[in-house]
Amino acid sequence: MPHLSARLRARAGRLCVVAVALLAAAGDASAQRVRGVPEALFREVMPEAQRFAGVDGDPPVIRAYRTSSQGAETLYGYVFLTSDLPPEQFGYSGPIEALVGMRPDGTLTGIHVTDYMESYMRSMGDFLSTPGFQEQFAGKHIGDPFQLWGDIEGISRVSISVRALSRGVRDSARRVAAAYGDAPEFEAGEALVDPVGLSWFDLRQRGFVRRFEVTEPGEGSAGIALAFIENDRLGAYYFGSQLYERAQASSARRGGADNLMLYAIDGSRLRLFRQQGWSIEQDGDTTAVDPRNVISLGLPSGGIVAGEATMVGIMLVDSAVDVSRPFTFVYDLGALGVHALEYRSQEARRAIAEAEAAAQAMAMATEAAPLDEARAGEVEGGRVEPERVGAGVEPAVTDDEPGAVEPEAAVASSTDGAPGGGSTAYAGGEPLEPLALPDFVLTQDETLLQRTLAGTSWTRVGLMALVLALAVAAFFTKIVALRWIALTVTLLVLGFGDGGFLSVSHITSGIWAGVGVYARDLPLLLMVTFTLVTTLVWGRVFCGFLCPFGALQDFIDRFVPRTWKRPLPSPIHDRARWVKYVILAVIVLPALAGSHVSLYQYFEPFGTVFFRSPSLLLWTIALAFLGASVVVPRFYCRYACPLGAALGLLSLVSLRRIGRVEQCTLCTVCEQKCPTGAIRRAEIDFPECVRCNVCEVQLRDRTGTCRHDMETIRPRLVQLTVTAGAGGEA
Repeated sequence: MPHLSARLRARAGRLCVVAVALLAAAGDASAQRVRGVPEALFREVMPEAQRFAGVDGDPPVIRAYRTSSQGAETLYGYVFLTSDLPPEQFGYSGPIEALVGMRPDGTLTGIHVTDYMESYMRSMGDFLSTPGFQEQFAGKHIGDPFQLWGDIEGISRVSISVRALSRGVRDSARRVAAAYGDAPEFEAGEALVDPVGLSWFDLRQRGFVRRFEVTEPGEGSAGIALAFIENDRLGAYYFGSQLYERAQASSARRGGADNLMLYAIDGSRLRLFRQQGWSIEQDGDTTAVDPRNVISLGLPSGGIVAGEATMVGIMLVDSAVDVSRPFTFVYDLGALGVHALEYRSQEARRAIAEAEAAAQAMAMATEAAPLDEARAGEVEGGRVEPERVGAGVEPAVTDDEPGAVEPEAAVASSTDGAPGGGSTAYAGGEPLEPLALPDFVLTQDETLLQRTLAGTSWTRVGLMALVLALAVAAFFTKIVALRWIALTVTLLVLGFGDGGFLSVSHITSGIWAGVGVYARDLPLLLMVTFTLVTTLVWGRVFCGFLCPFGALQDFIDRFVPRTWKRPLPSPIHDRARWVKYVILAVIVLPALAGSHVSLYQYFEPFGTVFFRSPSLLLWTIALAFLGASVVVPRFYCRYACPLGAALGLLSLVSLRRIGRVEQCTLCTVCEQKCPTGAIRRAEIDFPECVRCNVCEVQLRDRTGTCRHDMETIRPRLVQLTVTAGAGGEA
């Protein structure tokens, strides 16, 4: 009970934080959510700080201070919310927000998860509040990899959400360090940098990708990133070659365009991006963007944008816009405001850089001409004027004090462009210390495959491979004992052990966060791929061999006395089996409409059983389904499973069906043995079939053929038909 009370208090505290943050967001157009966080949480993530200042800077941070023994107040660190540094990392069902404390040297002092929407919370409880989990981030350095099952201890069954939190904390902390250190900015001398090969963060840092955020108070936000596709090479780098070919084809169908812009959407409120309301301003002229020229390409499937956005597309820009000069996108969302974003293509920045360089050279030449003669004499005397130091000449020693540099002659040296590399300025001879940044990569330039492999638990992969191998062996050999072994391993490993079974929540998460959510977890990717392939070829093999709740029902059916079983009459069964399709629609259609309301936990009791939910309501539902399975074999699979309904629809196009023989027209053995009521004599309702092997073993593999001899039975059938016909005439 004390543990439960602590959990309830923690959840109530988080709800208060969220409520305050939403109120702050509604009254603050800048959407600095950290403004609404109470100071008590600041002290939780940075307990050694003595004073916290107000929100300041871009990105918004709260500076923390300590007073030394001499009475001088010094900067101790920064406190910030990960949601204030988009794009947010998506967990299993949505973004995860955390408050982070960080010292100037890049050492984390603590984190506190303030908000996350996770469908598994209903069945697993507030798993991110597991004692010791959040505490492990204190003392970590932003140069660490933050890899799940590496330097980050994970939580079994929720690796996607834990990985998202870790990456979100790491990336946001690195960006704060970069922003308040001397992070490289785009300068004139960098105008010719090649964007191909840069990470997404570097593309944004250098201005190739520009992003703004749209917020709907109380509902969520969406980040919209725009990038000019200067050539096909860059387009393929952004999208990946296959998706870029689709983009070109879509452009061609609309008549083509001289200028293509990429758009990428991230965040929890994707519907804040609309095709209507776009225009481009340049030199006082406004060019409206035809909504038909804002073309969605759907989910990112490759390129640098994969893993950084949930939805992508292209925008065809009218040739009246001169992309060699700056232009501004205007996005009118009506009641939600008008958003403007200036964009400069590489060509425009190159032209501006060249013009600035030419102007600077002319100014320096004009300024230097009257002083040439005067300087010549002073240089010969051993003194160097300040202007020459500022022009890039190394400061020379003076005659007054060998080895010293005059304070007024020393100026800031130029940055080398590397993180942590900065200038050291002098004022009156006293050094001003810059933020000490470590040597780290701002955003790891790695592929989705590399990120997935880096966070993979190979023990889990091995266990998943074992489960799949046993299922395949049992399915193809038709050995009854091997099937029970496979079901036992499925129940123990995927059910009570790892929790790696599939759920209809994987469908809704794919809708909310994109199909990339499957690629972030290799064991999950293996299971999803195996299920899709086997369903398309043979039908619902997953339901017959890899569903732990199905296995649990099979064990109940095996050990329950036959006299207890009372299958539903056929007319009722035929109507009741449609209930699971209604449940599937109730769960999936709102997700397609943009709703993030989770309902699946009320219809999928295996999450309750195997995650040991603390909810009394969910346990009541789960026990009711298990009790019904005592009377009706696989009751849940027959009438209520939404994932089974989805796989049933997919199995309508399955290639390999169960064979039938002539005797099936009169024999009812398979019909009586079928655990899902899918057989009616010679007919099999294939979407209801779970490919359990029972009928196939009963039909052929046990006896070699059906026990009925048609040569003996056919004359009897004919006689019965004639007798019935004669009786009818009489």
